[in-house]
Amino acid sequence: MGTIFKWVIFISSYLPVCLMIFLKHLKIFRWDSVVNVYQMNPLFWKLLIFIQVISIVTLIIWLSHLKRESKNNSTKYKVNKVRSYDAEVLNFFVTFIIPILSLNLKSWPSIVMNILLIFIEGIYFVQNNALYFNVLLIISGYHIFSFDGNNMIITRKKQAELTFDDSKATQIGTTNIFYI
Repeated sequence: MGTIFKWVIFISSYLPVCLMIFLKHLKIFRWDSVVNVYQMNPLFWKLLIFIQVISIVTLIIWLSHLKRESKNNSTKYKVNKVRSYDAEVLNFFVTFIIPILSLNLKSWPSIVMNILLIFIEGIYFVQNNALYFNVLLIISGYHIFSFDGNNMIITRKKQAELTFDDSKATQIGTTNIFYI
């Protein structure tokens, strides 16, 4: 998986934060209030919408690819000693909500400061191949589990199903990410 692809998947995890930023600046749930928030910084919102659409489409394509590759790949790995990782994904997400929600849409220094924060977090995400640290996976009904040390599973199955199901996972490329 390429670096640009990993960055795009990482950026998709910020969709809920983008919605929270928008809601934070919304005075009331009316169309004129929506327009007012947009007019605070139209360039910011246009870029944000464009980047988020691309990243969400990429995430959907990636999940479809995982599912297809899992069906077509005959090499399956036995899954044992499964540990839920959903809470860690949510904790990872929560740590960056407060600084992002402090964003001032009318201040480019505030926007740049938050972009730097996201960039620093993204370096960790990309260098550690942490594609599973994406809150959108949890929101979409996926679960994240670890097994055999630091191998990660992305699946829609619950932990009890994996434990009693004698599940086998498909490795994604040569990464530590598996799919069931």
